[in-house]
Amino acid sequence: MRQPVTVFFDYTCPFAWRGAEVAVSVQDELELEFTWLHFSLYQSNYRGEDQWQIWNERIDPEDESGAKGLLPFLASCAARKQGKVLHDAFRLRLLRARHRDHRSFDWDTVLDVAESAELHLAQFRDDLSNPEWRTVLAQEHHRAVEKDVFGTPTFGFGEGQLSYFRIKELPKGTKEAVELFRDYRRLLTHYPYLETVKRPRPRTN
Repeated sequence: MRQPVTVFFDYTCPFAWRGAEVAVSVQDELELEFTWLHFSLYQSNYRGEDQWQIWNERIDPEDESGAKGLLPFLASCAARKQGKVLHDAFRLRLLRARHRDHRSFDWDTVLDVAESAELHLAQFRDDLSNPEWRTVLAQEHHRAVEKDVFGTPTFGFGEGQLSYFRIKELPKGTKEAVELFRDYRRLLTHYPYLETVKRPRPRTN
């Protein structure tokens, strides 16, 4: 039986893309079952005095950010309606489109990715217009906030084993990815008092 792993992620985050690539590389070897939940970095980092909430944002077809990530969030929820396998394919392809291929988060990109992931396009378009997904996004975001999530991707293996996972480049092949993720999980499991491991980064102008 595969071990469940919860992942909080944001489509706008390049580290979430790298984390997703690692997850795909290790899921079979380590017998893991990943569940992907949305967490908005824009919402988390918003410091305005008003009560702005990303799930109430209007989507502008000309906005290359997809309304600060709202469009890919909603598209992700719509893709879920077609089952885990297709949703997994859509999620990874959309992350790659943005962070590997440097495409914008506009309608064309979302629809191109949906087609390449072999989603049923008519159903996808219809589901994408469902206002319920904004509520789902709010619920998943608040679930992350309750767990003190602050960045993406954050992987959760169980109580006391929730951790931000940030890598600046992808491992060199599946074997290295498996070793990396196995060691990462072992640190969380065997050293629950370990709170932060962070390399200093050189200052940039």
